[in-house]
Amino acid sequence: MTSRPRFRGPGARMGTFTVDADSTGTGRGTWAPFIDTWNDRMGGLYPLPEFSPSTVDGFRGTMRSVAIQDTAVNELWASSPVSTQAVGALERDQVRLYVGLRGAVNLQDPHDQGGDAHVTAGTYFMHHCVTENHFHTTPVIGTRMFIFPGDALRSLVAGKPRAGRATSPAAQILMAHTSMVQRTLGDLGPAGAHASREALIELAKGLVLDHFDDRERVFVPALAQAARDRADSRLTDADLSAATVAAHLHVSVRTLQRACAEAGESFSAYVRRRRLEAAAAALTAHGAPLSVSEAAARWNFADSSHFVRAFKKHYRVTPAQFALRGR
Repeated sequence: MTSRPRFRGPGARMGTFTVDADSTGTGRGTWAPFIDTWNDRMGGLYPLPEFSPSTVDGFRGTMRSVAIQDTAVNELWASSPVSTQAVGALERDQVRLYVGLRGAVNLQDPHDQGGDAHVTAGTYFMHHCVTENHFHTTPVIGTRMFIFPGDALRSLVAGKPRAGRATSPAAQILMAHTSMVQRTLGDLGPAGAHASREALIELAKGLVLDHFDDRERVFVPALAQAARDRADSRLTDADLSAATVAAHLHVSVRTLQRACAEAGESFSAYVRRRRLEAAAAALTAHGAPLSVSEAAARWNFADSSHFVRAFKKHYRVTPAQFALRGR
């Protein structure tokens, strides 16, 4: 179990903190540090509800929170159910977005919904929150919960909660940007943090409207990351290309290529590098490493000779030499 608060700048409300439970750390030993850190860093802005004793005593999982000024993202992965207990009457003015990663979060009669909401893996639910609502999760859960200030998004969702698929282009780009924020926030200065917060807000608007303006520079890093994420999940696909990824993300090939270039590496160069890295790992895998010809075929190089040339250019040794050294 680790707790790592990191903040920069005098009085700045920004940073990340993570609490992890391993196989021997469960219950209050994991839960209490997270709650204490949350209350210290964000409690004045976003007070937490009370949680059930079974949640506190039996918690097993990982919670990671990111705070940027008045916006927060809490990511939860757990193998125990999480449930609120007492729901207070404290008034709020927030917009909350739940994105399901695995299992399900069940929200009891969230404001403006007129009934319960169930956020399952691959879906999202966004609503305007004026009072705390009760929720409980399945025993195995993975979710991202975004908390936005009400005035940023209230006009888009007040009285009309939004739900949809987390696989939509707008959702994928929002999630890609969120992953970047989680990784890099501790290294950002005030200007970079503010830009990241503004991008989160604008991408959340794009999710509601099912559209984002790919001409806006604020979206360029997120679009590039979404393209890389898509490529990483399709490295063995023969039809992986800038055109297929651009079509998946509903942008032009030119827009995608420009975003990747501005991020520091062309799309084709990224795909080639990641395929070579995957092949290198497979060549030295314990148990049943691939042969050179098998690696070339799996990662869609034209032939073994083409693969050997590309591999040697990248690693300065042939695949056979690399495999021998790795073993």
